[in-house]
Amino acid sequence: MPMSDNPTSRHVLNRLRAAHRHGRLVDAALSRASTYAHPAGRVVRIETHISVVYLAGRYAYKIMKPVDFGFVDFVGLEARRRCCEAEIRLNAPFAGRIYCDVRQLLFDGRRCRLGRGICKRAPPPRRDDAEVIDYAVRMRRFDQRLLFSNLLSHGELSASDIDAAATKLAASHRHARRAGNGPRAPVARLGSAALLRDQVLAALAPLEDDPRTADAVGRSALRATCESELARLALHVDSRRAQGYVRACHGDLHLDNIVRSGQHALMFDCIEFSDELRWIDVTCDLAFLLMDLRAHGDEEHAHRLLNRYLEATGDFAGLAALRLYVVYRALVRARVALLKAEPPEMCDAPAAARGITSYLNLAANEARDMRERAPWLLLCHGFSGSGKSVASRALADMSGAIRVSSDLERKRRAPFAAPALDALPPGAYTQAALDAHYQRLVAHVRDVLNAGYTTLVDATFLKAAHRARFAALAHELNRPMLILNFHAPHARLAERVNARARGPRNASDAGAEVLAAQIAQADALDAHERQHTVDLDTDVAIEAFSRPQWWAPLFGRLHAEGGKI
Repeated sequence: MPMSDNPTSRHVLNRLRAAHRHGRLVDAALSRASTYAHPAGRVVRIETHISVVYLAGRYAYKIMKPVDFGFVDFVGLEARRRCCEAEIRLNAPFAGRIYCDVRQLLFDGRRCRLGRGICKRAPPPRRDDAEVIDYAVRMRRFDQRLLFSNLLSHGELSASDIDAAATKLAASHRHARRAGNGPRAPVARLGSAALLRDQVLAALAPLEDDPRTADAVGRSALRATCESELARLALHVDSRRAQGYVRACHGDLHLDNIVRSGQHALMFDCIEFSDELRWIDVTCDLAFLLMDLRAHGDEEHAHRLLNRYLEATGDFAGLAALRLYVVYRALVRARVALLKAEPPEMCDAPAAARGITSYLNLAANEARDMRERAPWLLLCHGFSGSGKSVASRALADMSGAIRVSSDLERKRRAPFAAPALDALPPGAYTQAALDAHYQRLVAHVRDVLNAGYTTLVDATFLKAAHRARFAALAHELNRPMLILNFHAPHARLAERVNARARGPRNASDAGAEVLAAQIAQADALDAHERQHTVDLDTDVAIEAFSRPQWWAPLFGRLHAEGGKI
């Protein structure tokens, strides 16, 4: 039967034609300054596959296009209203004051105008005899130059921006609803290993089939690696879900969806149309931004983001699937770049091609790292004031190693909680308490090493028994270990400890008395430990720690032993 004679086909075709006519009417209206009740100036239009944003004066208005892509159907007016209201509600934890309300677009037979904000719990009211033809999300407009993507392209994305993003994301994840917990928290199979498998392979399949990407995907053995990792990590993924780490996340956390706002980072335009893409493991949410930074060549900021997020959450167990999530996110963005390259006259084709290449290269490199894990265990040994905490932070940002801080973990009162920086009572530093604390550190380090990441353990390690525990762990896991011996004259140690005591609160409780006790009671490194020790003189300006040449003794030792961080 020809398509024109098929009633179902005719209905679908007529529905799409009507949606197209409707889209032209709405677009024309919102492109005119006179539609708005406030000064709009020159209206700027920004279009994606499923939405259009109109920048008008102090505000931005976002509408959902009346399209049906299968995974999302916005052809119906009621579906667009629900989506707009969900966007306001779901973006609140991430975006601060950016989102205002949902506005009706009214048509009285002669012209379109924007109505007042609608109530979220009541049916949308009609105004006079005007017909409600669409809905728009109203947002406070921000300076586009402050988007993380633009800051990065102009070399202006700073370390403080990354710290703000890590802090914001950790706090949002900490307070997000958990799957199966609460009246609006779905159960189903969201965040499960079975669903993750479907999602990863669904992202991979179009890239395997497209002649522009098939060769690169095939050469990288991405399918074999993904299937192997999905099987290996299935129990881990389902266990994380059972433990409450599948939460209501952002779901689309790339550089174009984050903006600098003073000293803060605001995240907007979260996934609102798909529970499957939004209710995910928090590590999968973090992986999107990590991936995008790396795909844009900003490895150091990606390292910093990961370490600051882990400092804020202590979620070292989540690292087990991080590389798989990074591959998945890279495949998704490669697919989006591929779609943007069609048709060529509608986009910057060379830029789209570069995007596809960068994402596929990142996925291939990450897949290789999943197959070739070779992490080291690095113990940071030294007295309080030796500079080991500042230095190890700098090394982690520089190299991609994961830093586990004794001071921070001692003050983390519950899993996934932020460390409390208040001074601990004396009972927290008894020998029994210290032994228990080091045992917890061993568990964290085991998670990091098993995930395939070189681990920097920032602790004093002044007792031989504590060092021995980690040496035993390295032996058990068949991982090489080095002791990084940070040292400086005693006068410089005292100076730094006293200066820290006068400064703002920090994770360390060590003062002059603690330093004196450490010097008197420390167990010296024995001859065997000395064979695996790299000495680092910290009697230098703090800026030296961020220079690769200061770390030459460590990098040289690693190179000599055929290793790298």
